[in-house]
Amino acid sequence: MDHTLYQVAQQPSRSGAQMAQLYQLATAPGNPRSLAARLGWGLLLVAGLLLASGLIFWIAANWQTQTRMFKLGLIEGALALSVLAACLWPRGRLPALLCATLALGGLLAFIGQTYQTGADAWQLFAVWAALSLVWVASARSDVLWTVWVLVAATGIVMWTGRIDLWNVLFGARQGMALMLWNMGLWLALLLVPTLVSCVAVLRLPQGMGWWSHRVALACALTAWVAMGVSSLVDSMLRQSVSVVFLVCVLVAGALLLSLRGRWQDFISVCLSALAANVMVLSLVTRWAVESDEAEVVMLACSAAGLLCLGGTVMG
Repeated sequence: MDHTLYQVAQQPSRSGAQMAQLYQLATAPGNPRSLAARLGWGLLLVAGLLLASGLIFWIAANWQTQTRMFKLGLIEGALALSVLAACLWPRGRLPALLCATLALGGLLAFIGQTYQTGADAWQLFAVWAALSLVWVASARSDVLWTVWVLVAATGIVMWTGRIDLWNVLFGARQGMALMLWNMGLWLALLLVPTLVSCVAVLRLPQGMGWWSHRVALACALTAWVAMGVSSLVDSMLRQSVSVVFLVCVLVAGALLLSLRGRWQDFISVCLSALAANVMVLSLVTRWAVESDEAEVVMLACSAAGLLCLGGTVMG
C-alpha cells in the first residue's frame, strides 16, 4: 500500500470520484512481472558496469607482465565486443553501451599513459565525450546521458585546472574572460538534457532525462557557487562584483525555472535552493566581516531567516 496516496485520498476536500481513484491506486498490488523485468534489467546494467570497471582497474594496475600490444588489443577487443553486443542483443543494448562507454575512456587513458602524446588531461575527456556521443545519442537512455554529462563535466573541470578546493577558494584568480567562458561552458552543459528532449530523434521515451538534468544542474551550480564564493573571498573589485552578480542571476534563474514550467522538479528545486542559501550566507558573511558586527549572531539569524521565512524548508 502507498501510504502517501492513502493519506491524500482521506482528505475531505477531494470529491467522491477522486477519493475512489486515489484509494484504488494506493491499495493496488504491485505487478510481479514488472518487478522481475526491472530487476533483470538492473542486474544487466550492474553487470555491464562491473565488467567495464574491472577492465579500467586492470589498466590502472599497469601490470608489467603483459606486453603493450596485448593490453591494447584487450581493451580494443572489449570495446568492439561491447558495441557488437549492443547491435545484436536488443535486450542488453543499454548495459553493453554502458560498458563500451567506460571501455572507451579506459582505451584513451591507456593510449595517453603509454605513448605520452603530450595532450592535456581535459582533452582526453573531451575526446571521450565526443566519440561516445554517437551511441549515447542513438541509445536514447537517461543512464547513458548521465554518464556522458559526468564525463563532459570532468573535462570542463580539467580545462579550468582547478580541482583542489583550496586552490578554488584561495588560489590565483582567473581573468574575467576565462570566468565568463567557464560559466558559459557549465550553462551549455546544463542545457544539453533540454536540447535532447527538444529533438525528436534524440528525445527519450519519457521525454525529459531527469537524472542527467539533475546531475548537470548539480555540477553547474557547484561550479557557479565556487566561483561566486572565491570572488567574495577576494577584494571587492569591479570584476569580483560582476562575477558575484552573474552567479546570483544564474542561481536565481535555475531556482525559478525549477519551480515551474517544463523544468519543474523537486530535486532540482532543492539543489537550486541550497546554492541560493550558500550565496546569500556568503554575502552576509562578507558584509559582516567588513562592518565589524557580531558575525556569529548575524549568520545565525540569516540562516534561520533563509530556512523559515525564505521558504527553503516547508513544514
